[in-house]
Amino acid sequence: MKMKMMPAALIAMLFLGACQETPQDTAKDVVAAKQDAAQDTSAARESKDQIVAQANEDVAVAREDYADKESSAFGKLTAAEAEAMAKTARADFELASTQANGRAEVARQACGALKGAVKDACLSQAEAELASQLADATAIRDMALVAAEHHE
Repeated sequence: MKMKMMPAALIAMLFLGACQETPQDTAKDVVAAKQDAAQDTSAARESKDQIVAQANEDVAVAREDYADKESSAFGKLTAAEAEAMAKTARADFELASTQANGRAEVARQACGALKGAVKDACLSQAEAELASQLADATAIRDMALVAAEHHE
C-alpha cells in the first residue's frame, strides 16, 4: 500500500513545487511586462501625437478662415479650438491609462516570486496604485473636457 502511495506523493510534490515561481522566472516576467508596457506606451504616444497634430491642423485652418472672413468665422475657430482641446484631453487620457496599466502589470509580475499574504499585499498594492493613477487621469481628462466645452 505504501509503495502505491509513493508515486502519487512524488507527483503531488512536483506539481506543488512547480506552482512556485522562481526569482529567475519572476525577473523574466518583469522584463517582459516592462517591454510590453513600453511598446503599448509608445503606440499610445504615437496615436496621441497623430490626434493632436490633426486637431492643431483643424485649428490652423479655422484661424485662416477667421483671418479671411473675420466675424463669421469666429464661431468656427472657437469650435475648432474646443474640439482640439477635447481630442487632446482624450488622447492624453489614453496615454496616461496605457502607462498606468503598464506600470501595474510590471508590479504584478514583480509580485510573482512572493508567497502567501506578502504576495496578496503586493498584488493589492499594485491594484490600488493602478486605481489611483486611473482616477487621476480621469479627473484630469474630465477637467480638460469641461474647459473645452466652455471654450469661447
